[in-house]
Amino acid sequence: MTAFARSRDPLAPDRDRDRSKLLNIDWSLVLLVAGLVAIGTLGIYSATRSQTVGLGLAGKQLGYFVVGLAAMLGISMVDYEKLRSWIGPIGLITAVMLFAVLSPLGTEIKGTKGWFVVFGFSAQPAEFVKISLIVLLAALFSGRNGNTDPPRIAASLGVLGFISMMVLQQGETGSVLVYCAIALGVYLVAGMPARYLLLLLISGVGVASVIFTSDVLADYQEARLTSFLDQDAPEAYNQVQSLNAIGTGGITGQGLFEGPQTQFGFVPEQETDFIFTVIAEELGFVGASIVLGLQGLILIRIFRIAQLARDRFGTLLCIGVFTMLLTHIVQNVGMTMRLMPITGIPLPFVSYGGSALITALASLGIVQSVSVHRRRNLR
Repeated sequence: MTAFARSRDPLAPDRDRDRSKLLNIDWSLVLLVAGLVAIGTLGIYSATRSQTVGLGLAGKQLGYFVVGLAAMLGISMVDYEKLRSWIGPIGLITAVMLFAVLSPLGTEIKGTKGWFVVFGFSAQPAEFVKISLIVLLAALFSGRNGNTDPPRIAASLGVLGFISMMVLQQGETGSVLVYCAIALGVYLVAGMPARYLLLLLISGVGVASVIFTSDVLADYQEARLTSFLDQDAPEAYNQVQSLNAIGTGGITGQGLFEGPQTQFGFVPEQETDFIFTVIAEELGFVGASIVLGLQGLILIRIFRIAQLARDRFGTLLCIGVFTMLLTHIVQNVGMTMRLMPITGIPLPFVSYGGSALITALASLGIVQSVSVHRRRNLR
C-alpha cells in the first residue's frame, strides 16, 4: 500500500530529488562556516559588550547568519546552470543598485555613500555586486565555444570598469580591489594567454596611478591606502593599535573578554575591519591559527569542488568565489598586521556585517550548487 501510494503521488519524485540534493550538500563546508561564525560572534560580543545591553551586535550577527544560511541552502537546490539564462536580469539589477545607491535613496555611512537603510537595517550593494561579477565573468568565458579571445576580454573589462567606477564614486576602494582579484582569478583559470595578462597588469598599474593622481579619491582615502608605509602618519593609528593588540596575545591569549586593548576600545572598528585583533589578543596564536585554519579548509573544499565540477561554467563560478574569499582573508589579516593598506575589507564569516556575511554565504550556495549538481541525474 505504501509503495503504491508513493507511486501515485505526483510530488514524490520532486521530494526524492530534493532529499537527494540535500544529502549531496557538502556539509563539511557548512560546519566550517558555522565554526567561524561562532568564533566571530564571540569576538564581536567581546569588542562591543561594554557599549550595548544584551547581545547587541552579536545577536544581530546571528540573525544575519540564519538569513545567509537559508540563502546558501536555497541557492544550492537550484541548478547553477540556470544562472546563464539569468545574466540579463542579474546585470540589470546590478546596474540599478549601483545607480540607486548614489541617488537620494542611498545613505552615507562613515564617508561611504554606498548603503541602503530601511527600518534600521542597512545593505551595501557593493558586497552583493561581487556575486554578480562572478556569475557574469564565468558565463562570459564558459560558452560552448568559450575562450579568452579579445572580444570577450574587452567585454569583461567593460563590465569590470563600469562596476569599479560606480563603486569608487561611492567612496568604496576595498571592494574594487576584490573585483579586480576576482577577474584575475577567472582569467587565469579560463586560460588567458600570458601576453594578455601582462598587458592587463601593466594597464592596471597605469589606471591605479591615474586614480591616485586625480580627484577620484578623497584625501582621506589616499591617506588610508598609504598609511601602512608611514608609522608616523595620523591614519596609521588603527594599525599601530592593531599590532599592539596582536602582540599582547602571545600563545594562548589574554583570555576571552580579558584583552585590555579590546576591552578598553583602543582599536577602532574592532568588531568589523579589525576583528582579527580581538581573536589574536584574547585567544592568542592558538585562536588565530584556528581561525586561519578553518578559512584554509573552506578554500581547499571550494577548490576541490571546482576541480570536480561537471563543466567549465561550474569551475569558473567556484574559482570566482575562491578568489573573492582568498582576497578578503589576505587583505584583512595583512591590514591588521600592517602588511597591507587599510581598505575596509571584512574577514569572511568573522567580521560583523549583514551584507558581507550574507554575500559570503550566498556565494557558497553557488559553490554548493556546483557540488550538488555535478551529476546531471540530480538536476
